[in-house]
Amino acid sequence: MKPGCRCGPARRLAGWALALAAALTAASAIADPQAPPATAAAGRKHAAPAKVAADPAKAPTATAKHQQELQSEQRELKSRLAQLKKSLASKESAHSEAADALAASETAISTANRHLQQLAASRRVVEKRIGELQASERAAATAQGAHASGLGLALRDEYLLSRCPDLQAIADPAAAARSRFDAAYLDSVIRERVRRIGELSDRRTELAALERESVQRRAELDRIDADERSSRTQLLKQEAVRRAALTRLANEIAKQRQSVASLERDDARLGNVIEQIGKVLTDQARRRAQARSKASPDGRPGTADERAAGGADDHFQPPSSTRFARLRGKLVLPVQGAIGSRYGAARLGEDGKPQDGAPAWKGVFIRADAGAPVHAVAAGRVVFADWLRGFGNLLILDHGEGFLSVYANNETLLHSVGEEVAADEVIAEVGNTGGNAQSGLYFEMRYQGRPFDPQAWAVAR
Repeated sequence: MKPGCRCGPARRLAGWALALAAALTAASAIADPQAPPATAAAGRKHAAPAKVAADPAKAPTATAKHQQELQSEQRELKSRLAQLKKSLASKESAHSEAADALAASETAISTANRHLQQLAASRRVVEKRIGELQASERAAATAQGAHASGLGLALRDEYLLSRCPDLQAIADPAAAARSRFDAAYLDSVIRERVRRIGELSDRRTELAALERESVQRRAELDRIDADERSSRTQLLKQEAVRRAALTRLANEIAKQRQSVASLERDDARLGNVIEQIGKVLTDQARRRAQARSKASPDGRPGTADERAAGGADDHFQPPSSTRFARLRGKLVLPVQGAIGSRYGAARLGEDGKPQDGAPAWKGVFIRADAGAPVHAVAAGRVVFADWLRGFGNLLILDHGEGFLSVYANNETLLHSVGEEVAADEVIAEVGNTGGNAQSGLYFEMRYQGRPFDPQAWAVAR
């Protein structure tokens, strides 16, 4: 650029001015949260919130074929359990136990509580995403504004340099050379700024999409709010129904708890459920082994008679050769609280004396406040999650190798059949369902259907 010629800078200044005007227009469009593309999306149908995200540590890594096999096994287990439930109902229809009056309300309370927890998790995900969207919009608008401002300063500096008098080149050739150098430098800086502003301008569509998503997410929050209010209303209604049933049937339920025949039926009922679960798990394990050409005729975990007849035995312990046995003494009881009833102990009557003929405790009862978290004693798969007479909302985990853990009297079940859970993961909430007079958790551990002392394996929490 010749120092005495002003037509070149003038043309450049005109070009830069047009670029600056376009950039400033883009920046103002991005900074305006009421831009038409964003507000137009406010009335669009929004997507339903995602389900509670699974733990990343449990992300599926198996092949598609293996996933299909697992889903098939899950469907089979659910089907067998549904058949068992119908069978139990038909066999016991003549007993007309008062605890049945609690089944519908206690199941509904568990479902409502679980739904509320899922909604709370969805709310946290949505609120986090809204925060991310707002941060992205602010950062982009700030960057665009900063670049536009810098361009304006650069244009001013070049304009001042272009006003350098022609005589300066004659009086001070060195100053003229510096001016030419400065002008060339500013020219390159301005080009770079215009390029970067152009890139930011190209993000207008992206930012508009972010704004639309932000509007949709806020609408999602409104829907979650309404869903939470509805679920809480349903929860309060079911709790009132349960309280009324407990009040109306208090005497009958108390008699049931003291009835040896009722206790024996409860005991046999749980044993039947565990027996059926064991059969299904054994069949599934055998099929998997055969598919791998590693079938073993001795793979069946005990006979049906052994499982059904398995009672509390202080001397029985699972074999130490299993992998699960290595966890003995390292496990932690599912809830924190005082032990109310111990494995192998006699059941006490209202007078505080042992009941003649009543089955001994096959697990431990841990006193705890309603709503306290129930933790998985070890990693496993949910093989039962339903209401069972005598045990209320019941959850059973399969830990493999014939080991099961049983969690009863829960207020809320937080997992469904087929779901994998990690060690110490919260799987339920403490309650007093099933006609239990006291809030707490009834906990059993079983090997091949036979109960063994949980306190010999797990320490207090």
